[in-house]
Amino acid sequence: MLNVKASAPVRIDLAGGWSDIEYFTKKHTGTVVNIAINKRANAELNIDENGKINVNYNCDVPIGTGLGTSSAINVALLSCINHSTFSPEKSAELAHRFEALLGGPVGRQDQWSSSFGGALHLKFEKEHVKILPFNPKNSAIKWLEEHLILAHTKIPHISGEVHTPIWERFNKGDSIIINSIKKLEKLADKMAKALIEDNRENIVEILNEVTKTTDLLSPSINQPVRLFCNNLMNENLALAWKIMGAGGGGVVGILSNKNKIVETKERCEKEGWTIIDWEMETKGVILEKVKK
Repeated sequence: MLNVKASAPVRIDLAGGWSDIEYFTKKHTGTVVNIAINKRANAELNIDENGKINVNYNCDVPIGTGLGTSSAINVALLSCINHSTFSPEKSAELAHRFEALLGGPVGRQDQWSSSFGGALHLKFEKEHVKILPFNPKNSAIKWLEEHLILAHTKIPHISGEVHTPIWERFNKGDSIIINSIKKLEKLADKMAKALIEDNRENIVEILNEVTKTTDLLSPSINQPVRLFCNNLMNENLALAWKIMGAGGGGVVGILSNKNKIVETKERCEKEGWTIIDWEMETKGVILEKVKK
């Protein structure tokens, strides 16, 4: 008998999303800055004395939030299945290959964040992924943990439906799409530098630039939350906001103004949104194997 358990964290993406998608990385270099958070996908593999296999999985946050839940589940599940030859890199790439088999545009940032945990500055080129040296100041992370509110809008979000028309335009050579993704890639490097220096003014500016730039890809990315979040900024409750993942719904990150955190959360809850409390998760995949 064999029992294997694994868990892997979901993530928030701060800058560079879209530039990790394979359509882009085949021709250009992609860059992402993301942070794994303390919400996990859990998987369990059981093999009984008769060789019967049973697999279960779940996640601390719903699928479709834009927090990379599907990839976290895949990383945890494939870590169980490949427990005998486990490595974080292998789990990340197996999860990526599995998702690619399902069709549609597939990136790599989610799987690598789930596999390694912590704050990551990732470079993508063709099939290669490089984890760059990255040591953001603890004070910058603590500030984000306190001020970046994750609000689950409960608006249905299917990333493929958001991605597909944008990548169709990219593959036709649409300069607006290509240049916008290149800009998002550059904003990731700027975000990494701002976090290392704990330059909060720049962090705010970059988050706002990311949102403006994704609007150029498609207004539908931010449309479901635009009016509400812009109202928060106009009322001086928020400094910036950014939809998580592909957008079109799911979770939005709202960077609250100082001393306005409670009021901002209350406004989100009154809107019918759910607050997801979070902290950075330093650990990636956690694997536990028990032979009975």
